[in-house]
Amino acid sequence: MNLPEIKSFESRAKLMISGEYLVLKGALSLSVPLRFGQKMTVKENDGTHSVKWKSMINNDFWFNTTLLLPDFRISETNHPELSETILRILVAAKSLNSKFLESKYEYKVDSVIDFNPLWGLGSSSSLISNIAYWAECDPFKLNYQIFNGSGYDIACARSSTPVIYELKAGQPFYRKAHFYPLFHKQLYFVYQNHKQNTKASIQKLDMSNIHSKDISNISNLTIEMENTTDLKAFQFQIDQHEELIGHLIQQKPIKAHLFNDFTGSVKSLGAWGGDFILAASSEPEDYIFKYFKDKNLNTIFRYDEIVFSEKIKR
Repeated sequence: MNLPEIKSFESRAKLMISGEYLVLKGALSLSVPLRFGQKMTVKENDGTHSVKWKSMINNDFWFNTTLLLPDFRISETNHPELSETILRILVAAKSLNSKFLESKYEYKVDSVIDFNPLWGLGSSSSLISNIAYWAECDPFKLNYQIFNGSGYDIACARSSTPVIYELKAGQPFYRKAHFYPLFHKQLYFVYQNHKQNTKASIQKLDMSNIHSKDISNISNLTIEMENTTDLKAFQFQIDQHEELIGHLIQQKPIKAHLFNDFTGSVKSLGAWGGDFILAASSEPEDYIFKYFKDKNLNTIFRYDEIVFSEKIKR
């Protein structure tokens, strides 16, 4: 019997530049796909009807699990919690495409992440996207069933350019964002050394405090940030964004809280309180690296080091 060839899938990591929290209420969000991502290969073999899953972080083993089909029973694993997540995603994918995993093969799945999952760059969303590719189902519907998020990260997972994303009546709409700022060499992404639980952070937010004017203000700032060609204007826009979101979630902006002596602007990305921040400054690169390393923040990326983007000419 001729078995199908090995199937390969790849999805990108992401960072949200604007629209955190309010993207769930319909505000426009600007986000960027990253040079990091997750690759997955699937090989169909003769054998027990099962999924044999192995995940790696770069060249290092992370976890493995075996799920017996058709009842999706975990028969072995070194990480029960992650195995339960894989199981839930596969079950949800099959609910969206009943033919998925129907053939009685042993499915050997190898998944490789090329970034630290603790960075919060989208190990889950890139996984959802890859499984949706494999299952030939809608990645946004699959993501909604599992995480009930906005879906902007799914748009980024499958994009080769920055994205303007919007939810309309619960449906995802997005387009290519013309965002490759002339001042990109003055933009840096810095990891804060702890991962934020985005779902928990959103659950704490009282959405009843958000009004149409707030959504409109963030959407306008998103478009301004997409189109600005001036660093000072961009700094003003992200400072405004920080003030608006800080007021809504009743938290002090990250610069005032932790980096009040930084020469430039600092913006929280995604859920406040963890993951990455964006630093925008006209100061020399040496200043940027020294400033954050003096605060024991040693994971620092220049814009072009981390963002995957077609370089758009203005």
